[in-house]
Amino acid sequence: MASIASPQERHKLQSYIAYLTARFLMALFRLLPRSLSIGMLNLAALLAYWVDVKHRRIARTNLTIAFPELTPRERDRIGWRSFQNTARNLVEAARLPLLSPQNIGSLVEYDSQFGLENYLLARRTGKPLLYLTGHFSAWELLPAAHALYGYPLSFVTRPLDNPPLERYVLRLREASGNKTVPKKNSTRVILEKLKQGEAVGILMDQNTSPQEGIFADLFGVPAATSTSLALFALRTHAVVLPGFLTPSIGGKYRIRFLEPLDLIRTGDMNRDVELNTRVFNRILEGIIRQYPETWLWGHKRWKNRPDENSPDLYELSPEDLMEFLKQRKDRR
Repeated sequence: MASIASPQERHKLQSYIAYLTARFLMALFRLLPRSLSIGMLNLAALLAYWVDVKHRRIARTNLTIAFPELTPRERDRIGWRSFQNTARNLVEAARLPLLSPQNIGSLVEYDSQFGLENYLLARRTGKPLLYLTGHFSAWELLPAAHALYGYPLSFVTRPLDNPPLERYVLRLREASGNKTVPKKNSTRVILEKLKQGEAVGILMDQNTSPQEGIFADLFGVPAATSTSLALFALRTHAVVLPGFLTPSIGGKYRIRFLEPLDLIRTGDMNRDVELNTRVFNRILEGIIRQYPETWLWGHKRWKNRPDENSPDLYELSPEDLMEFLKQRKDRR
């Protein structure tokens, strides 16, 4: 009589199948011409936007919060292009092992106006460096390209639930000379790196637990936002440098660094953490407004709410959501 696999065994098998599938697809994207891989996934992402009802609804809710003045059709255009951007990120991540200091310039360049000079300005201070960034454009490519130009860093990651896949992704992310820091129990490691004058990147554009952050406005609506970057910067006197990747002509990308930030220091640590975190959110909002199609709209950025009287924005009808936004605007 055949034995019945336990839930743990089934989960392990499913994880391994997912790992093998991912390895196959990543290898395929490396073998095929880059333009063909991107073209294929652009079509798949466009289809996914209309088939994946769950994430399309999340994207529509987020886009309504951010751009209530746009028509539903205009917001959908940003939505499906955002899905395509995520697909391109997968292609670029798969092709990371093909990049080298010799060929990186054919794919990624520093922006002529907001590029390498701002990074060097931050480094000339002699202080440790914290990158303020988010899930923009090909976000897996950004640290790899910067490292291949000779400026490696460490960046915080959230480990995948699939151990074999996590080990594979880790190799991809560190192939260019960077180091990853698992988010769980990362405080000590990050502080040590900063005290040694190193550079650390933190993506802080996603929902977090209220215990790990504060509610800071993003597009005029409170969003649970991690305070870790502000805490690290204030404790170590690190320079905070906003950086992100943007699409360029001919399928290329540009690395953009805004000017290093002057942190707010009132002498009250808790207040300084809150005030600087709010500043960081405003900077991220500005980047999103400028390049909306490159952001990850399929994530529940406003999932956690400030109190029990705050509605779940992802359960509201489009009409109720617009009324909620109107009432908030009237109160401001």
